[in-house]
Amino acid sequence: MKPSKIRNRTIHHPSHTLRSKMMSSHLSADLRKNHHTRSIRVVPGDSVKIARGEYRDVTGKVDKVDPSKGVVISGTKKEKMAGQKFDVYIHPSNLLVTALNTDDKWRTKKIKGTIESPPPPSPTTKKEADEPADDDGAAPKKETGEAPRGEQ
Repeated sequence: MKPSKIRNRTIHHPSHTLRSKMMSSHLSADLRKNHHTRSIRVVPGDSVKIARGEYRDVTGKVDKVDPSKGVVISGTKKEKMAGQKFDVYIHPSNLLVTALNTDDKWRTKKIKGTIESPPPPSPTTKKEADEPADDDGAAPKKETGEAPRGEQ
């Protein structure tokens, strides 16, 4: 497949997982030192500072996150000619997270790196792993080395 096709598919029609990854933003210097990570996914309630664009240096809280449009920040509204105000969506790559929303306990554990991974599967002995199972899935019966009666 042509590289341009893959690039366009990634940018314009990404999967949910990839779109979620694209919703991450850089952390400020002090948060970076505390949490030992460079970027994090933006969620409603985070305090951010806009780093680029028309609203540069505006700080506020994240009101809404829409993966297809961007992030809505309090204090960034545009006005139409008729006087109506509407939300401005800003891409998360243009934001700098200055304070994290710690209401979600799972998120705080993930940031700290204390989420426990599931335990590894119990190790099986080599002999059990090498022996094939019967058709019904049960382990084969062990032979005692004696010949069956009548076959001597």
